[in-house]
Amino acid sequence: MTPTLTQILRLIDQYHRYLAARGIAFANNGAPIMKRAWYLTEFPERIIPYRDRKNRKLVADPAHTVLCFYCADTLIFRRMQHPLADLDEYRRFMGVIGANLTVTEDMDIEWQRAILLLNRLFDAVLAVNGIKLVQNLRVGSPTTLDTLTTVPEGVLAASGTLGCPATKPGDLSYTLKLNTAKPGGVMIYGKKDPLMEQQLDALGIHHHRYDDTHTLYKKRRQGRSE
Repeated sequence: MTPTLTQILRLIDQYHRYLAARGIAFANNGAPIMKRAWYLTEFPERIIPYRDRKNRKLVADPAHTVLCFYCADTLIFRRMQHPLADLDEYRRFMGVIGANLTVTEDMDIEWQRAILLLNRLFDAVLAVNGIKLVQNLRVGSPTTLDTLTTVPEGVLAASGTLGCPATKPGDLSYTLKLNTAKPGGVMIYGKKDPLMEQQLDALGIHHHRYDDTHTLYKKRRQGRSE
């Protein structure tokens, strides 16, 4: 079930109250002011979706594995509804890439902003409980780039390429996103996107691409390593 606007607004209110009670400051747009200490400082060996966290064939060492939410919105929202109940699971791992509820450019702008705000508030709830973060670079239309400005510059970030068209020649939207967020490094999860990587190289941003679980399974069947 895709979350409704009412459900999203209810969670935003719950998260706001939870974080405010813990002394977290907020920007004018309601987003929490993210702290540099909340973020990972090293790249992991592997990135695995939350749903695959107990698969020992994929997770050799949780301490060097980062969890992600590159999956269906229904699965993400399920985690968002009870974030504190999952803390012990998150703590087994190196860190977590920020939430990834879907936003697209054709959505109503206020709807985009509500979803992006919920994503960021969820991240902050995990962070105040000691879970290390990797900043998800997902935004919607160009007018939502400002949602990245409450994140410290120079932290590790991530981009997912699954289900996304490859960057086209002349498309500088990703460069604009990078210039707004100014990450210290980027983890790419999913298929290879040569132009995306060229844009990262042009800006001097260290990056590493990680195979998605489908590709990892395929390589195992073929007897190949990463």
